[in-house]
Amino acid sequence: MRLCATLAGMSQDLSIVELDADDPAAVDAAFTIGNEAILADLPDFPPSCRAEHEVRVRLPMPGTDRHTFLAYRDGLAVGLVQADLPIFDNLNKSFLDVLVLKEHRRRGVGRALFRHAVGFGLARGRTSVMGFSVITDAGGAPTGSSAPFAAALGLDNKLLDVRRRLDLSTADDAELARMLATSRPKAAGYSTVQWGNTPPEELLEDMALLDSSFLDEAPKGDLDLEAEKVDADRLRRVYETRARYGARPYETGVIHDATGRLVALSALRMSKTVDWHAWQQITLVHPAHRGHRLGLISKLVNLQTMRAQEPAVRIVDTFNAEVNSHMIAINEAMGFRALDRWANWQASVA
Repeated sequence: MRLCATLAGMSQDLSIVELDADDPAAVDAAFTIGNEAILADLPDFPPSCRAEHEVRVRLPMPGTDRHTFLAYRDGLAVGLVQADLPIFDNLNKSFLDVLVLKEHRRRGVGRALFRHAVGFGLARGRTSVMGFSVITDAGGAPTGSSAPFAAALGLDNKLLDVRRRLDLSTADDAELARMLATSRPKAAGYSTVQWGNTPPEELLEDMALLDSSFLDEAPKGDLDLEAEKVDADRLRRVYETRARYGARPYETGVIHDATGRLVALSALRMSKTVDWHAWQQITLVHPAHRGHRLGLISKLVNLQTMRAQEPAVRIVDTFNAEVNSHMIAINEAMGFRALDRWANWQASVA
C-alpha cells in the first residue's frame, strides 16, 4: 500500500509518502534520515546498520505491523515517521518514531509527519500513541530536540529511563572477575547455558514465559501498556528474523538443575556492521529464583563470552527505568555510568 498526502506548509509544499521497499532511492533516503537525525542529537550513538535496514524494510519484527512514511520537500526527503502497530497485544497503540534532518527542523515537518501517522493509526483503531526519546544529559540539562516538540503535541512523559554506559577500555576487569567468583557460591544448584541466534528448542517455552512476564515485572510508571503475548512460536520467529538482520546476539541463560527449567537470562546484541558497540538488553530472573544472584551471574558470564569473541567491542550501553533500583545497582557495580535521561511519551489521540 502506498499513501501520499500533500500539505501546504511554510513557503513550500510538503509531501508525505509511504515508503516503497521496491524503490532503492526511498530505501536509501530512509536510511540516511534515520542515521543522520539520530546522530545529530546523539553523536555518541553507534551508526545505524545498513545491512539490517535493507532487510527490515521488508521484514519487520514478528508481532509488529510497521509503516514508514517519508516527508519530501522540493523532491528532497527531509524526514520520516515509523509507525509500529502491535498485532497480538496493545491493539489500541501506535509506537511512533519521528525523525527530521537537523537542517530541516522547526519548519513543520515533524508536526506534519506526526499528524499523518496519528491519522493513519486512528483509521486502524489506534487511539493511543507512544514514543521514546532523549531529554536530558547526565546532569539534567535539556538535550536533544524532542522535549519541546512532544510537549507541543500534547504528549506526556509517563516513565523516565536512564541510559548507562560501560566503557570496556577502562573497565575494572579484576573487580568484574571478583564479582563473578563471589556470586557463584550463592547459585549452587544452578548452571549456565549460552546461545546466539538459535536458542535451544527445549528452552523456548521457558523463555517465552520469562519474556511475557517482563512488563509485569519491570517498572512502567504511568504508562498504559499491557505485557506482550509471547509464545514459543513467536519467539522462534523473532530469533529467525534477527538472524536475517545479521544481528550478533550473545545470550546466557540459567538453568535450575533440579527441574531443568530456565529461570533467568541476559542478552547482549551487536549489529552486523558495528564492531565496537553492543547493547545490553533484557535481564530477567523468575521471581521464585531470586536471591541467588542469577541476574548478575548471567550478565557477567554473557559479557565475558562476548568480549572473548568480539575483541573490538569497547562500549556497552543499556537502559533502565530510573526507579529500577535493583538492576541499576547491578549495572553500576559492573561499572556502568549514567549518560542521559529518556522520556517514554504517551498520549490519547481519540
